[in-house]
Amino acid sequence: MKEYRIGIAFFYHESHSFSPIKTEIEQFRHEGYFIGNEIYDAYTGTKTEVGGFLDVLEQEKDVEIVPLVCAAAIPSGVVSTEAYSIIEKQMLQSIQQAGRLDGLLLALHGAMVVEDLFDPEEHLLGKIREFLGPRIPIATTLDMHANLSGKMIHYTPLHFGFKTYPHVDMYDQGVHAAKALMKQLKEGVNYYASFEKLLMMPPSINMRTSEGPMHKMIEWAKLAEQEAGIENVSVFGGFPYSDIPMVGASVLVVSLDPKKGEETAKRMASLFWSVKEEFIIDLPSVKEGLEMALSIEDDRPVVLADISDNPLSCGSGDTTELLREMVMLDIPETLFGGLYDPKSIELCRKAGVGKKVWLSLGGKVSPEFGEPVQVEATVMALSDGIFQNTGPFNQHLKVDLKGAAHIRVGQMDILLIGRPMSANDPAMFRHIGLEPSTKKILALKAKNHFRAAFEPIVGRIIYVDAPGVASNCLSTFTYRNIPKPIWPLDDIEYEVERRGKEQWKQ
Repeated sequence: MKEYRIGIAFFYHESHSFSPIKTEIEQFRHEGYFIGNEIYDAYTGTKTEVGGFLDVLEQEKDVEIVPLVCAAAIPSGVVSTEAYSIIEKQMLQSIQQAGRLDGLLLALHGAMVVEDLFDPEEHLLGKIREFLGPRIPIATTLDMHANLSGKMIHYTPLHFGFKTYPHVDMYDQGVHAAKALMKQLKEGVNYYASFEKLLMMPPSINMRTSEGPMHKMIEWAKLAEQEAGIENVSVFGGFPYSDIPMVGASVLVVSLDPKKGEETAKRMASLFWSVKEEFIIDLPSVKEGLEMALSIEDDRPVVLADISDNPLSCGSGDTTELLREMVMLDIPETLFGGLYDPKSIELCRKAGVGKKVWLSLGGKVSPEFGEPVQVEATVMALSDGIFQNTGPFNQHLKVDLKGAAHIRVGQMDILLIGRPMSANDPAMFRHIGLEPSTKKILALKAKNHFRAAFEPIVGRIIYVDAPGVASNCLSTFTYRNIPKPIWPLDDIEYEVERRGKEQWKQ
C-alpha cells in the first residue's frame, strides 16, 4: 500500500431561488454522475478541477488516488431535498467505505441551495469533517460566483476560487488545491484562512476578468499573492439569484502568516467595495439590440447574447422575446440557439430531414417570459446531441444535449436542443453541421462563458436584457432571506460582515 491515500470528489450546482425548474436527481444523471473508477473515464485529460486533481496526484509516486463520487447538474432551480440527500448519502458512504484516507480533494461550486438547506456545501463539509476527524486535510475548489460562508472556513482553510470569468482556470485551481494539500501532508505546512464577507451582491454581467472591476480585483489578488506568507487570494463575486442569508461577495486569503493574511483580507475587501459601482451597467432591450446589430458593418458575426435566459445562470433556455423579433424580421444569415424544446425535436424526427413541419417554438417552461412562437420550419439536420467541447471552457469534456435539430425558418437557422445548455462552445453548432463563423448575426442563449471560445471568430458582442429568470435587474426579484441592508438593493456605507471571519488553523 502506498504511503498516502487521497480521495477525490465533486459536487457541483449553482441554484436559482426564483427559477421554476427544481433540480432533481435526473438532472445530475444527465449532466454527470460518476462513481469510483468511472471518474477516470469522465475527467482524465479534461481542463476541469478534477482533471487537475488527477494530474497532480498521478505524478506523486507515493500516492494512491481514491475516486469517490462526482455529481454535477446544469444550473437551475433549487436542488430537491431528495436529490441532495441521495448524493450526500452516496458521498459519505464512499468515504466510509474507502478505508484509510490521508486527505480529500473536493470540487464544489459554492452557490448550491437545497429546498430545506441554505448552505448545503457547508453542511456536506461538516458531515465529511465529522467522519474524517480534525486532522485529515481537505482542500476544495470553488466557483468565482460562490456565496461563501464563514462556516466553510471552519472545516478547512484550503479553498481555491476561480480567477477567471469565463472560467478557464478550473484546471489550474484543481492543481493548486492538490499541491497545497500534498505540501501540508508531506511538509507539515500550517495554513490559515482569513475571511471577509461584504454586504453586497453585484450582478455578474460585468464580472468578466479581462476588463472592468473584477479584472482589477484579480490583478490586486495576484499582486497580494507575491507577498511573503500569502499562499492564495480568492475573490468571490457571489451569485445574486440565491435567496439565502450568506449571499454575496467575499474575499478569502490562505496564508502561512495569520496576521499577514488578516491584513490582506481587509485590504482586498476594502478595494472590492471601492469598485462596486463599476459592476452596474444598463443593457439595451431586444429591439434596441437588434437595431444596433443591423447597423454594424463587419465581416465577422455580431453576437446578441440573450443573457436573461442563459442556462448557466439558471435560465430555462426557452424564452422567446428575442426569437419572436428575429422570426418577424427574417434577417438573412442569422443563427439562433440553442433553444430548449424537446417536443419540437420529436416532431422534427417524425417529419424527417428535408421535410417541412409546423412547430410551436419555446415558451413551454417559462411562458410568462414569452409565449411559444408559431412557425413553419424545414428540418435541415438531426443529431443525438453529443459532442466534446473544443474551446478553453471545460475543454475536452463530453456534452450530451439529449438530442438536437437544425431547422430553418425563413432565412434564419435555429438549433433546437433537448435540455437547457448555454451556447458556450462552437462545437454545439458544428456537431450538427452549422458553422457559426459564417453568419451575420448569432443570437445565443449565453452570458459570459461563451466568450472564451467565440471571441476569436466573432466581432461585436451585444448583451440584450430580454425578460427572463436571470435578469440583470435584481430589483425584479422578491427576496426574503438575504441580509438587510445589502448593496445594490440598498444604499449603504462600507461595511464588512464580521460573521465567521475568524482564522482557522489546520
